[in-house]
Amino acid sequence: MIVLKILGIILLVLLGLLVIICLSSAVVHLSFWDGKFDWSVRYFGIKILPKKKKSEKPSDEKNKKSNKLFKKSDKKETSDCEKKSKKFKADAFLYKLQETAHKTDMADSALNALPSALRWIGKALTWYAVETDIVIADEDASTCAQKYGLMQMILQNLLSQTGNLIRVKRKKIQIRCDFTADKSLYQFRCKVKFHIGKTILAGIAFLWNYFKDSSQAKKSVIRENL
Repeated sequence: MIVLKILGIILLVLLGLLVIICLSSAVVHLSFWDGKFDWSVRYFGIKILPKKKKSEKPSDEKNKKSNKLFKKSDKKETSDCEKKSKKFKADAFLYKLQETAHKTDMADSALNALPSALRWIGKALTWYAVETDIVIADEDASTCAQKYGLMQMILQNLLSQTGNLIRVKRKKIQIRCDFTADKSLYQFRCKVKFHIGKTILAGIAFLWNYFKDSSQAKKSVIRENL
């Protein structure tokens, strides 16, 4: 009885953790500001990516040097192997044809399974805190106005088309013209929130429809051969 109670408690704890994970969200921060690109992934407010790079130890540098020497000594052996492999070009060519045919079948199944996953992705993603600071610079006023209109059209279409798929919340969209600046300035930052549970459902829907479509394709090929 005690063992069963302990197992029940463990299962309830695991179930509770699973529910919390599925109901939680991860946030991706993207930024291209002051000429520097930066990104990070936070979960429950804790930065999990990118991880800090470890400083290389002197022993690692020695290993790298030894690996370089080892690679140089292996060049002669690899060149001999390459000469021998030329004899099997025909077999390799046939293998590549079979591989590409298999890849095209996989791509077709993936494309057929994509719409079902996109419905859940649209519910799982939120693109928010979208902020831009774009300065269009040109000495010619007419050229500057044309560039400004083009950039305005591209940005508005991007936000509107993306908004048809996922939720988009703007913060500050700013585009300016400057006839005295030496060059144009493009700055952008935003956040993307991933709902973990809905993202998992999107992956399940994609895999289910992918394997379903691929199995149907295999059955149709077998029937044609018969």
